[in-house]
Amino acid sequence: MVLSLGDRLRQHQEAMDRQAPAYEVRTVSGPQLASGFLGGTVKENGCASYYLIEEELSLDFPPLAGDARRLERQLQLITGIGPKTAQRLEQAGVVWVAELLDHSRFGEGAAQVLQAIEARDAGRLSHWGASDWDLARLFDPEDFVFLDLETTGLCFTQPLFLIGLIYFREGRLCLRQLLARSFEEEIGVLREAVEILGQRPVWVSYNGRTFDEPFLNGRLCYHLGESLAPELHIDLLRHVRRYYRDLLPDCRLTTVETYILDAYRSGDVPGYMIPQLYYQFVWYQEPSLLEAVLLHNARDLQTLVQLLGMLQGL
Repeated sequence: MVLSLGDRLRQHQEAMDRQAPAYEVRTVSGPQLASGFLGGTVKENGCASYYLIEEELSLDFPPLAGDARRLERQLQLITGIGPKTAQRLEQAGVVWVAELLDHSRFGEGAAQVLQAIEARDAGRLSHWGASDWDLARLFDPEDFVFLDLETTGLCFTQPLFLIGLIYFREGRLCLRQLLARSFEEEIGVLREAVEILGQRPVWVSYNGRTFDEPFLNGRLCYHLGESLAPELHIDLLRHVRRYYRDLLPDCRLTTVETYILDAYRSGDVPGYMIPQLYYQFVWYQEPSLLEAVLLHNARDLQTLVQLLGMLQGL
């Protein structure tokens, strides 16, 4: 009987299987997730876990130097009014935005500005030219959160593993670090971050409008199909560049800390080493690999609190 090609191939495979040695199937599991280090605790959020390190801080929230009432006197917030027009109106005795409500040309824009102030619509007011400091006075200190991410790369297609936050909790500034001890715990970190950030409309960061906020939202969209947007995002890097670009060697946060705040970090972990240290931690679950990274993140956040107070006075 002539065998078809398919039958011959099956016979050949069966013969090879009989000759092949039998191998034991083994599964390799990673080490148990680290816990109990730096006083942290394992937390659950939904079906996901994460590691929480928290500390009450001796820092005071800096006084807010802006003036929300100044927004009602900024005629240039109205569409169509530039510096020269504003100057002519002020020379004619028009000082308040409300005084233009009945103006044939600027009345509608004046109404929009006043409505935005009433609604604390910092996004629109910022787009029209309002300063971060005046907008900040629309909110209470309890509305603020200082934010800093640690990630495994510069693109949000790569995981984040640490979200550091400082905000008011029970009347005191509190540092909370949400850590993913494995890649699987990232979703637990993100869920907890949504609960905290979603309740606080003012975010303060350093390069956060360019990096932290879009990176965070990229990971949120990937895992949870949602995103977050603060009512006001004060990116302190933009203010540092405005006032100190020509005076400093660079505008990195550690440089600003040294030259402006007169503080020097010894033994700080370089940013380029952080992803590598995290990958090693995931593999070995050795807490000492992450201690310097967690300290770096905590120091960055506390520096943001100090910078907020200092930059407002410029």
